[in-house]
Amino acid sequence: MNDKQLAVLVLSCDKYADMWRPFLLRFRRFFPAENYNLYFGSNLLKCSEPDVIPILSGSDRDWSTSLKRILAQIKEPKLFIILEDLFLETPIDTEGFQAALSCLTEKDALHIKYWAIPIHLEVTENPKVGLYPKGAPYRATVCGFWDREYLMSLLIEGENPWNFEILGSYRTSYSDRFYGLTQPLCEYRNMIEKGCWIPQSLKWASENKIELAIDKRPLLTGGNKLISNLKIFYFVLMRRLPWHWRVSLMNKLRRILISY
Repeated sequence: MNDKQLAVLVLSCDKYADMWRPFLLRFRRFFPAENYNLYFGSNLLKCSEPDVIPILSGSDRDWSTSLKRILAQIKEPKLFIILEDLFLETPIDTEGFQAALSCLTEKDALHIKYWAIPIHLEVTENPKVGLYPKGAPYRATVCGFWDREYLMSLLIEGENPWNFEILGSYRTSYSDRFYGLTQPLCEYRNMIEKGCWIPQSLKWASENKIELAIDKRPLLTGGNKLISNLKIFYFVLMRRLPWHWRVSLMNKLRRILISY
């Protein structure tokens, strides 16, 4: 691939405009972006960086509505999607990337995860790519390779990214052609959480001489940092359980807690 079959989409919003330039400096260093149209989605403020195709969603009514408006303006059928606050640490694994492209072409994949996989993937003929089981959790993640039309069909207006990754995963439960790379495509740094800088990531950025507008947002400290650490602990703990057990447990909890 390419022949205009695959494009790169960086999802962002106007309030993170200070991240655009430093993100792109890292991204272009480690990703073969010159081979693909590079779209940059935002609200009302255009990304004016060189060799970028800006796409505006209009007023930020909600996340899923904005994303649907952005996707509707892209012509390529397959997408590599990433967020602007995920800074690449290492070069893209060439073999893994080519395996994903082959899967998009030969299997017409609907979604391919390219980072950490919380479950065991089913074996395929390509050791670099595994099949994501039906009914498994975390089937839909914003970042990844996507079939553009399928992603648009999954989006329900009014949802935020966390709603999408949970409820959207349920909507994909019986869909075929979901895959994941058996090894991460690269290493990355998450720079922002809940609108705050992650202290460890700022330290990493300073060590790597990445210029950031530090005054644009506060540090993740105090109660927010504690909640973040507890969420990470809970996620790691839950990953140790077989995914069938986790899904069964969550289904039972929903029956108990949800009123009809």
